[in-house]
This record gives sequence, structure tokens and C-alpha cells, in this order.
Amino acid sequence: MNFRKIFYASGAALLLIVVFIMDAAMKNIDETGNGLMALRAGMMVASLSLMYLTVSQGKKREQHNIVQRIGRVAMFTGAFVGLYIVVSVLPLDGFQSRELRLIPIDYITILCATILSAAAGVLSILTIVNIREVLLFKRKRGTKRNFWLLIAAFLGAAASTYNLRPLESSNYREVLLFLAVGMIIVNSFRLSWIAYLTRREKIYTMLYSLLAFFAFMAIYVIMSEKEFLLKSLRYFSYPLQTVFQETALFGAIFFGMAFISTMFHLPTAEAFDRKRSEIVSFHSLSRLITQVFDFNDLAESVTRMTLEVCGASGAWLEILPSDIVSSRNISRDDIARIVEGSPNTVRSTVLASKTVLLVDDVANDRRTKYFAGIHKVASIAVVPLMTHDELIGILYVTKEMDHAFDQDDIEVLTGFADQVSIAIDNARLIKKSLEKERLQRELLLAQEMQKRLLPQTLPVFKNLDMKAVSAPALEVGGDYYDIIRLDENMISFVIGDVSGKGVGAAFYMAEVKGIFQSLSRIYPSPKEFLIKANEALITSIDKRSFISLMYSTLNVVTGEMHMARAGHCPMLLLSGGRAEFVKPAGMGLGLAGNHVFAGTVEEISLTLHKDDVCVFYTDGVTESRSAAGEEFGYDRLVSVVRDTSNRCAEDIKEEIIQRVWAYTDAQGYDDDLTVMVLKWNGPH
Repeated sequence: MNFRKIFYASGAALLLIVVFIMDAAMKNIDETGNGLMALRAGMMVASLSLMYLTVSQGKKREQHNIVQRIGRVAMFTGAFVGLYIVVSVLPLDGFQSRELRLIPIDYITILCATILSAAAGVLSILTIVNIREVLLFKRKRGTKRNFWLLIAAFLGAAASTYNLRPLESSNYREVLLFLAVGMIIVNSFRLSWIAYLTRREKIYTMLYSLLAFFAFMAIYVIMSEKEFLLKSLRYFSYPLQTVFQETALFGAIFFGMAFISTMFHLPTAEAFDRKRSEIVSFHSLSRLITQVFDFNDLAESVTRMTLEVCGASGAWLEILPSDIVSSRNISRDDIARIVEGSPNTVRSTVLASKTVLLVDDVANDRRTKYFAGIHKVASIAVVPLMTHDELIGILYVTKEMDHAFDQDDIEVLTGFADQVSIAIDNARLIKKSLEKERLQRELLLAQEMQKRLLPQTLPVFKNLDMKAVSAPALEVGGDYYDIIRLDENMISFVIGDVSGKGVGAAFYMAEVKGIFQSLSRIYPSPKEFLIKANEALITSIDKRSFISLMYSTLNVVTGEMHMARAGHCPMLLLSGGRAEFVKPAGMGLGLAGNHVFAGTVEEISLTLHKDDVCVFYTDGVTESRSAAGEEFGYDRLVSVVRDTSNRCAEDIKEEIIQRVWAYTDAQGYDDDLTVMVLKWNGPH
């Protein structure tokens, strides 16, 4: 039990009782002293302050559910409307006007006015506190400022009525109310938080927002000059009535906009949920690679996540030569019928081709008619699990509708299979790692698998010459680069370095690949990509580790480049004979949560000109040491690139590697080394 909250609530209630007693005592007094009225005003301010402390008490930094906050506001607003309806049916004598003052006719009117005013104060505070938390979720730079400008406008309008009598008006109040309305509109259009809700949460948000909208509209309507509510609030406190009226308008506009915006977001909610599920599944599988060494647990996790990643109805995993190690939502008899029911089974087809087999309509395809009619199997995808060009297993995925797999499903399953292959092979090898010879074999296989994670070939463009290479210091390393074609004219590429070397760094490198493959198509902005990547990594990465990353997008037609950096080495740009290190601000991934990380990331843009050379690299280049212990350094790197700038990207890359190798007296690299060279040939 929160005793502090009870203390604040009790104090607020006690002050309201004292104010009620004072109002009852002064009911028949025409004029009251300024001191007494100032005392009453002070007690009301203190009571409202205690109400605020009561509402805001709790875990200060707890991340409450947005839907719960909206539902809470809707519930309390509806309760207030219900309270007013109950009060309105009571036989009250009401108020009479006398010299711009409202005089309660009976004591029950004073009591009801006090109760309604207290409830209005609580509702105003609760509404503003909860809307503030919703607005500040995933906030942008100006969000907090705009909210406090709104509060300042509210309080300014309320303060302008402090010395007024209930029936007086003020031009200052009208101007400040106009400013408050403007800030209400500005804050009500800050709805980017809706995009982060799941489909289920969006549906509940629509319902709660609609209820809150109608409740606030009802409050705004009944606050007319002839209604008891407005008179009660003005009698109790003119400033409170101003704030409550502004809050009701704010609530109606905000929740009305939230309802409309959520309704328009709803059609894309399923796709967003699916992408989030893919990211979580890739992230979980990458974590399994480093944490799960029991083969049976790994197999069960693989089939479970397969269902999640593409919404399948059934899945099973076969490890060669012929061992069904895990299955989900399909019987062993049905599996045997699919795998062994014909001389030319889907299994034998994949064994021969080592490529993905997709059957959209099981019943009408000649390859699968032999198992047509199996419950919940109308389409099937059979994905080979490859490692080191060797088929180690097969992942079978079924759906209960025909033509249910789309191209996105196949791409996700293919990427998922790569990760599964690593996880399975890793689990196998770790089981034998107590023997020195087996451990060496594991590391060699891991090196080959890591090479498979890197691009086997780079895309070719007329305007761009691009080459890259990565060499680990040990058998496996933590350097990573990759390239994805986003559309016909746009590519994205990344280069990164995991702190440390060896197997641990390689596992994090595999996790980064999964994140890059999943996020790059969803968040084309380099800054947004890094923020989301940090969010995906922060919960799993070891506290002693971090990942440096440089992420860029390039229009291969115009040469326009956007980039952001997370603590990585600066890019070397050679343009017109002038060398420059491009170094956007940004801290490494995994060093801090997104509330700190997002504020450090800077995104910059530049346009490449003909014969410009861009060199991306890891610190294995600049920090390689000679026999005397001196680093290769940035100046030598600039010298190499300047000397070879008139040659092709392949020559520039090879010259950098050869110079570093020669500088270390051919003793090998102290750290993982990766180089990516881009040479812009200009528009054609």
C-alpha cells in the first residue's frame, strides 16, 4: 500500500472539507474580507497540488501501457459524467446572481458544488498526466516543449481570472484561451505513438478513444451558462473552471484525433505486427546461438519461432540423414505420409536441388497430390538448411490455405534458415568442444559460416564501382558488412565491428546481420535504423560489449548519400584531390538505452561527384602495428587512397590490404580487418 498517496489524498480531502465549511459559513454574508478569501484560495491551491501528487504517485520511471492510460482517462471521464447526472436529478435550489456574484440558495447546493469541483480537479489532473505520458512515448525533440507551452497557456488563462468575480469576463482570459486552443491543436497532432501499437492495442485504443471523446464532448456541452456544472465550478473557483473547460476541450480534440488516426493505422497493423514478430524471432534465434547448447531445446525453439515468423499452421524440422527432431501442430503419421508417401517426394526434390521448394496448391500440384487431403495442409514451403555448401537439414512449413505463402514469406524463411543452420551447427559443435581437435574443427566451420553471412557477391551498377573484403584476426571475428538493394535506385550498406574478437564477437555479428536484414527495409533513414537496432540489441548484448556501426544509403542514379554512425571509424572521402574524414556524431550500439542513444545520433547527407572515392573500414586497418609498435594510422590510409584514386575499387581495396600487411611485416593482423571501397563514376 502506498502510504504517501493515502497521506496526500487525505490532506486534499481535509482541505476541501474546510473550504466547504467556510463556504457554508459565508453563505449569507454579503461581503467577505480579502484575507479570508486569500486563505480560501490558498487552501484550494494546496488541495489541487495534493490531488496532483496523489495522481502522479507511483513508480516514476515505470513504462505504463499506453492503452491502459487511455482506458483510465475514458473510465474516469465517464464516471464524472455519471456523477453529474446523479447530481442533476437531485432537488437542488441552485444559485442566484447578485452583483456579479453567484450565491448558493441552500447548503446542499454548496456540498454538490464542492464535490463536482473536486471531481473536476481530479479529472483535469488525471487527464493531463496521462496524456502527457502518451505524448512523451517515443517523443521527438519538440514534443516536451510543446506540452509545457500548453500547460503554460492553461495556467495563464486560469491566472487571468483570479481576481474576477464568477460573472465577470476578461479580455486577457479570451486571448490566453485562444493561445491555449492553438497549443491544444499542436499537441493533438502528435500521434506517432500509434504506429508502435499492436493490432490488438490499436483496436482497444480506438474503443477507449471514442468513449473518451464522447465523454469529454458531453462535459463540454453541459458546461453552458445555464447548467449547474458551470455555475458550481465558477462559484467554487473561477480559475479551476477555466482549466477544466480547457482540459475538456483538449481531451475531446486529442482523443478524437487519436480515434481517427488509429482507424487509418488499423489496416497496416497486421503487417507491422508481422515485421515486429520477424525482428523478435531473428533476435531470439541469434540469442539462442550463444545461449542454448542443448540440441533438443534448440530444435523445439526453431519450430516454435517458425510458426511465429510467418504465421504458419504447422512446421517440423528434419536433421539429416533422417531424423525428425521437432514438430508443431502436425502428427508424425502425416509427416511420414508427406516425407515418404511417394517415390518423388518434396523431400527428395529438395535433397537433389538444395533450393527452396514452394507448393502453392497441394491438392492440384502433381508433385504433392500424393498427400492431398491432410488436415490443415493446403500449401507447403520446404527450406534446406545449408552450411558450408552442405545440406544439414530441412525445415518444412505448412499453411491451411492455398497460395498462402508470398515472396516476403520466402525471403524471411530463407534468412531464418541461415540463422537456424548456424544455430544447429553451433549446438552440434559445442557438444564436442571438450576435445581440442573438435574445438578447432568447430572454429574452422564457424569461419566458413561467417563468410556465408557476408555478401558472396556485390551488386553491379553503371555509376558505381564497389568492392569489399573482411579478414578476421582469429578463426572467426566480429567485423561485418552487408549491402541490400532497397529499390531500383536505392541501396543501403552497413559496416560494423563488435568489441573483442573470436567466437563471442562472431555471434553478435550474426545477430547484427539478422537485425540489418529485417530493419533496413522498414526504416530507410540511417538515424532511425540505428535507433531501432540499438533497441533490438540493448536487452541481450553483454554489458561489457558494444557494437560500432556505420549505416548509409546511396541513390545509385544521383549519387546522393545519407549516413549515420554509431561510434564507428569515420568514412574517408577523397573528392577532387581533397581527403576528408566524414564523422557524424553517435555512440556505439549497446552502450546506453534509447532515451540516451537517440539523442547522440546524427544523420548527414552528401552528394558524390565523378571519381569520388569513399572508403569504409574497421579499426583493424588504422590500428595495425608495425614491429616497432607504431600504428598504421589515418595519414598512411589517406596516402594509399590518394596514390590509387585513379584506379578501380578492386585495386584500391587490394592496395590498402597489401600496405597494411607489409606494414605489419607480414606478421598478421592484431584485430579483425574489413575494408569497403566505393568509387563513384558519375551519372551515365
